[in-house]
Amino acid sequence: MDIKVVYEKLLQAKRPIDFFGEVSSDTDLKRIYRTYAKKIHPDTAPHNDKYIASQAIILLNDLYNLGAKELKDGIYSFIDPIKLYKHMSPLFEVKIKGELYEFYENVFEGEVANIFKGISNNNIFYLKVPIDSDDNELIDTEYRVLSTYRHQSIPYVEQKIKINGSNSILMREVPGITMPELLKQYKNRIPAEHVMWMLERLLSVVGYMHSNCVVHGNIKPENIIINKEIHNVSLIGFSFCIEKANTPDAHYKIVNDCYTAPEVNKDSTVLPSSDIYSIGKIAIELLGGNIYNNGMPVSVDAKVRDFIRKMVTTDLSVRPNDAWNLWSELVELRNEVFGTKRFKKLD
Repeated sequence: MDIKVVYEKLLQAKRPIDFFGEVSSDTDLKRIYRTYAKKIHPDTAPHNDKYIASQAIILLNDLYNLGAKELKDGIYSFIDPIKLYKHMSPLFEVKIKGELYEFYENVFEGEVANIFKGISNNNIFYLKVPIDSDDNELIDTEYRVLSTYRHQSIPYVEQKIKINGSNSILMREVPGITMPELLKQYKNRIPAEHVMWMLERLLSVVGYMHSNCVVHGNIKPENIIINKEIHNVSLIGFSFCIEKANTPDAHYKIVNDCYTAPEVNKDSTVLPSSDIYSIGKIAIELLGGNIYNNGMPVSVDAKVRDFIRKMVTTDLSVRPNDAWNLWSELVELRNEVFGTKRFKKLD
């Protein structure tokens, strides 16, 4: 197996079982470990692969040591995170209104906040904690929006609490995986038929938010969670959203390189079409296209490509500004190109 392939597999593994597979003893684990260690050891790697090999062997050793510990603790094969957490020591605990919340993983480290995953009463919860209390206002915005508006495709927020002087948000679990995780599973390309239902869900949720004069303003792959089992797409990361986006005082708060519409800056008028532009870029990436020049695989139906290109045009007079109308167009196009059968499993 190629060193680069092993390295990629190591990067994707969240736990030892994801890489080594099911094993019954430390002897089995060690045998598999040694097989991989021989293949990727820096001393035997080709000159051009020595750096990757040196990084891969570190990951391999760390994963093996963790696997040996999990075998010793009897938790190696645990898939249910709640069962796994109960055999671990929490990073920290928080008591809220008499209920104990234990947090075990820092699952996301952003520029503004960290997100921790934990449990309480056999339920999964997430806690979003700003890195700097100076960003409390951003957290306040997210809490206010999520606690005001309810939609199946946005997180359910429980409450806002203080953590070391910082305003923090306690949220229920959003089932699914992030878009970058999905693309790793499918070699950076999702069939167009499935991208269409993902687009349908995204246009639905932004249409709902826009009708309440809220523009997300920070739509990027890390802020999209896809649940392929129930065909739902959730939009998260509302810290930079713009409330009362239809007023003269509204302004954008962040730019995300190629995912942000080119006209966006701190002084530009806030428009729903900027979210639509971001969703168009997301669609291109899901299809395995080029988000820098808007190229898409020729295997994708021409009508679908034209529909998406309209979303990412730099011409504001052409780009759609109404997500609900665009949603209706998409449903018609989806029926025309892929038929009316709604639920097809993404294998």
